Amino acid sequence: MASANKLVAIGVIAFISFGAGMAFFGYQQAIYPIDTALGFLARAETAQTPEDLASYVTRAQRAMPESGNPVWSFPTARTDFALIQAELDRIVSRANSISSLETYSTEYNTGMTDMHASLRALQEDLIEAMPYLYVSFTNIMISSVWIGIVLLVILVMRRGKARYKEQYENQ
Repeated sequence: MASANKLVAIGVIAFISFGAGMAFFGYQQAIYPIDTALGFLARAETAQTPEDLASYVTRAQRAMPESGNPVWSFPTARTDFALIQAELDRIVSRANSISSLETYSTEYNTGMTDMHASLRALQEDLIEAMPYLYVSFTNIMISSVWIGIVLLVILVMRRGKARYKEQYENQ
């Protein structure tokens, strides 16, 4: 009986480790790249020069998916990665176009303020899309398997308990 308890304990630890590993993998694959892009966009929003702004926006673009919409149930234009990428391209273009202007000119300051506001809106759009990134086909399938294993373990434990009671009562 002691070896069965050890086997169950090892199984429970392996099961918990698998669940934690899958949660970490899901975060690393789905959320972390967007979180990285959000960090670069926050840096771009506070950038004081168009060159720095364009550099941070370009880094954010590389971290994000090029297309797709994580909100597959009711997709909106706000959460469409292709449209977000296109807007980031336009921001880089505007940053490059105002980089030749005089730093203290009205046009320069208006352009920087406009780009900072656009970056703020894009960050809010990405934050809105983040919870839906976990709801991918792969994550749903892995979660279903994990839940199935939980139910199977509960079933096996109930049967084992019934057998143990039956064996204990017969002795």
